[in-house]
Amino acid sequence: MFHHPSEFVTFKTSPHLPGVELYSARLVDHEFAPHVHDAYSLGAIESGVERFRYKGGQHLAPAGTLVLLNPDELHDGHAEVAAGWTYQMLYIEPQILHAMTGSEAYFNGATEHDPVLADSFRRLFRRMWQAPDDIAFVSHFTQLIDAVTQRYGKNLRPVASVTAHHPQRMLAMRRVLDCIEANLDQTLHIDTLAAEAGMSVFHFVRTFAAEFHATPHQYLQARRAARAKILLARRSTPTDAAAAVGLTDQSHLTRWFKRAYGVTPAQYQQQIGTRPLA
Repeated sequence: MFHHPSEFVTFKTSPHLPGVELYSARLVDHEFAPHVHDAYSLGAIESGVERFRYKGGQHLAPAGTLVLLNPDELHDGHAEVAAGWTYQMLYIEPQILHAMTGSEAYFNGATEHDPVLADSFRRLFRRMWQAPDDIAFVSHFTQLIDAVTQRYGKNLRPVASVTAHHPQRMLAMRRVLDCIEANLDQTLHIDTLAAEAGMSVFHFVRTFAAEFHATPHQYLQARRAARAKILLARRSTPTDAAAAVGLTDQSHLTRWFKRAYGVTPAQYQQQIGTRPLA
């Protein structure tokens, strides 16, 4: 039970990437007793100020600060200001970060004031919380954690360059695109696409983004919207179009279609005169 009415703590285990836990909280009066996590604790302060003890020192984390804690390090936490603090955290088991970086990552600084990256953290965290599938979750996760570790992580092996075009890589990416196009009406998984490319999951996401300037999730949703647009122009109902492109329901299609084209499926059909026949 929390004493202040605005306080909350919410955990969510990722169903899309085992070994990753999401955590969102607002705290005012609550004080954490000294405790440890067996995972990396990476987060961003959204508002207010937190004070915590870590490795024998006191740290202040105001809004716009990244909190970067290594596994098994004792720490506590409480509000530094009367308004408390609001923040989001990712708890990442060491083997996940090792798979991403190829080595044992380490963070020297418990706090890094980086408002731009902290804002990106919060934005991608929200998308991960709402991710409908593993392609969306892993795309957002890789984008975020690469940015954090490459800027502040230590003991990392250099990430192999994926910026230069390479014929074999182009062929691998073509297989991925063909797989997506042939299975738009199915539930696709990140492991399937990575296997088509002959790459590990995290290397595949990086390579795909470098090649197409979009994450696999962004590309997949763009192709789904484009296929749905064709079907809507042929008088398919929005519900049938959503099912035909692997989306869960009409509202899911409506959200993505409007983001892609600026109108809802129904508005699009009304404007071009292809309302479904009664």
